[in-house]
Amino acid sequence: MKVNKELKYNILVIITLIILDFGWHFFVSSKELILFYVFIFTLTFSLIFFITYLLNYYYFLPKLLDKKKYILFALSIVLMIFTFAGIRFLLEEVILLYFLDIHNYNLKQDNIIFIYLTDSFIYAFKACLYSTIVYLLFKYNENKSKLHQLNIEHKQAQLTTLKAQISPHFLFNTLNNFYSELYDEKPETAKAILKLSQLLRYVTYEASEDFMPIKKEIDFIEDYIYFFKRRYEDNFQIHLEINGTIENQQIPSLILIHFIENVCKHGIINDKNRPAKIKINISNKEIEISTENHINNSEKYMDSGIGTENIKQRLAVIFKDSYILEAQKTDTKFKAYLKFPL
Repeated sequence: MKVNKELKYNILVIITLIILDFGWHFFVSSKELILFYVFIFTLTFSLIFFITYLLNYYYFLPKLLDKKKYILFALSIVLMIFTFAGIRFLLEEVILLYFLDIHNYNLKQDNIIFIYLTDSFIYAFKACLYSTIVYLLFKYNENKSKLHQLNIEHKQAQLTTLKAQISPHFLFNTLNNFYSELYDEKPETAKAILKLSQLLRYVTYEASEDFMPIKKEIDFIEDYIYFFKRRYEDNFQIHLEINGTIENQQIPSLILIHFIENVCKHGIINDKNRPAKIKINISNKEIEISTENHINNSEKYMDSGIGTENIKQRLAVIFKDSYILEAQKTDTKFKAYLKFPL
């Protein structure tokens, strides 16, 4: 749609320029030359002018001027002037001479080369100048529209951010009020509310960073498991084992929780004869997590989930080939393993 609009506008500009430049010449010359010849010369000029205009507009301007190659763009104008002169000479002084036996210029004049190049320069430069002006006007209008759209999107983003800040802020205040009211009478419930507030705050605000300290990720995992433990009480059967020294190591945020979530939401975690196992090993150079649980056949597992594809993409971008991600599924069990450097 944009290309068609520009092309139509450029054709209109070209026709207008040709009429303005040659209308008067056509009228005056018709008294001296046969009207047919004047029409032929106007047609040849118009064709060359049209080609030069569009060549500059659709090729040299986008390729050179847009990319700030100003010297090359200036050279391209010189090239188009000589090309204009060459094509015009071929059409008017060779082809038309052969078929109609007429000249547009008196080639026997002493300074004919200078006159011919001067005329060609004027007309070719006009084509380049007007096409450049029209091109810049369209670019200005396009950039203005983009800037307007960016301002709209920025305002929308600000509004969305404001809404996102207001709602959690209200929620956290409410949870804190509940915690204060229940702290003395129902300490376990108050503890659960506090952990829920911490969990939500971490996901909403802190974990928006690309990397987080392992300590915070581990705390988040333990709070997450805590709520499943409260739900299943004595039937909760997940064995969590964390080995190694937790210091200031940084890991991609919310990477580990994906594996915990698959175990808690999709595995069997309330059968003491089939406990689920989660093991996290931390060293100075790397971290690894392995999970094992019995399969709940009514659920889908990480080897086909949308979340797993996102995890794979993140790991590939961050670590390239320096990580290991594996998943094994049998008829009864599901195992997952991840190792990446610190």
